[in-house]
Amino acid sequence: MRVNWEPSDLVASKAEDLSQRKSTSQKALQDAAEQFEAIFLYQLMEQMRRTVPESDLFGNRRAENIFQSMLDQEIASNISQGQSVGLAKMIYEQMSRYVSDDD
Repeated sequence: MRVNWEPSDLVASKAEDLSQRKSTSQKALQDAAEQFEAIFLYQLMEQMRRTVPESDLFGNRRAENIFQSMLDQEIASNISQGQSVGLAKMIYEQMSRYVSDDD
């Protein structure tokens, strides 16, 4: 019998247990921290894109610019939820001292 097991499954289950023990205020703080990180990453990506020279090879690129903006928002949101940068975690740890544990 072959068992498929990933070490990340254990980490994910521990993270779910910790998230279930949080009060509603702590969950709201966690969501706010992730949203802040997403906004920060979006702004970072937008500024990085401005450094790339634009070309008028295909004419008006309005639709492409809208698509890139939407894509950057989605990428930033996914990065912040995956906690690969760690900004949301730092914000949560700093601000959790000011949030009550019992809701």
